[in-house]
Amino acid sequence: MPWGGSTPSGWISVAIELIILVILIFAVYQANKTLNELKLELNNLKKMLEDVKKDTEETRKKLEEV
Repeated sequence: MPWGGSTPSGWISVAIELIILVILIFAVYQANKTLNELKLELNNLKKMLEDVKKDTEETRKKLEEV
């Protein structure tokens, strides 16, 4: 079949496939972005926990001195 004889349903199928591909790429990008934000938040929570542990140890030592 020559190039000029493409059916409209073929072009619609290609367009739908491209739209689905774009949606999948966007979904992967958003998931990656969300995971990076969660990693950052997790690191912040770990730092806060270490600070609380340090403060608790200091308070315990002061109470033992009294």
